[in-house]
Amino acid sequence: MFDLSTFRSENPSLTLTLVSKCFDDLCSHSQTDNQTTSMYVARSVAQDVLNKHGVRAEKLLDACTVNGDVLYSPTLVALLQAAASGEKKVFALIIVDVQNDFITGSLAVSEGEMVVPVINKMGPHFTHIYKTADWHPTDHISFHSNVKKCIHATSARSNVKGADSEMFQTVIVCGPPELKQTLWPDHCIQGSFGAEFHKDLKTFPNEVRVNKGMKTTVDSYSGFWDNGDTSHTPLYNMLLSNGVTDVVVCGIATDFCVGFTALDAARHGFRTVVVNEAIRGVMPDTSAGMVARCKAAGVEFVSSASIPDLVKEKDVSGAVDRIFKVKKHFTVVDINANQQYTPPVN
Repeated sequence: MFDLSTFRSENPSLTLTLVSKCFDDLCSHSQTDNQTTSMYVARSVAQDVLNKHGVRAEKLLDACTVNGDVLYSPTLVALLQAAASGEKKVFALIIVDVQNDFITGSLAVSEGEMVVPVINKMGPHFTHIYKTADWHPTDHISFHSNVKKCIHATSARSNVKGADSEMFQTVIVCGPPELKQTLWPDHCIQGSFGAEFHKDLKTFPNEVRVNKGMKTTVDSYSGFWDNGDTSHTPLYNMLLSNGVTDVVVCGIATDFCVGFTALDAARHGFRTVVVNEAIRGVMPDTSAGMVARCKAAGVEFVSSASIPDLVKEKDVSGAVDRIFKVKKHFTVVDINANQQYTPPVN
């Protein structure tokens, strides 16, 4: 549980925001109450701060309390701030793995090049743009060549052993962590042509590159987390630092890196939108399965034609409802302030 007494010292950049002011007030009360804050105190303090902004304090505090203790996460604070202040939404475009190897190279996806002009047209509508990229070492665990040579051991629980494995089969690797792993051709090796972004993908002045898949022993489909939830990229913190409330996801491939990036964005509380014409998948059946999984998690799928109007939206009334949807993920969450992060169970 987040220690309210440390809020001011560990998060000075947040203390000027409306909701952080509320938490700051709660800190001063908790210091006289043995570091605990009852639901009654939380509500009464918050009432003065939030009522003037037309927000129902009780609902907001219910969203960020469990058994009377106030939880903390930067995403939660951002959503509360947006809901309380009525500020304009902040959108970010996440372009997933539009790299040569996924378009014309060793792991080319059918019609992968078709996403490029759609993304190029959408880009100018966004202030914040993040391009994720597979950036694998030569001995990466996802490469069939490495598992076949037993550079990475397969688990005793794996039905297929490394020496007997075939390309595109799924094995259980020892890692660590021990995980199921699809075996791919060598791809997106650090410094290679295949790891470069496609030549026709525009370079936007405000873009930031986010490398992933750099750990030898675990793959990373998502732009946020590796497949074992053991380490994270800077993407989550960068979105938070820019006050992003909504993310638009596109790129390659629907059934793997696009899908898992969208799922992680949604589980971290961001409104998440995927653009239909700007994604392509490895296989139709697994792509359809991932789309269904994303929709079940609250991810929206829209046409690229809707993007210009979408990014002009100002209504943040859905922010509080999203807090309730992701609330269970925030019992110990703050990967930005040296606290242990326990990933939610999928």
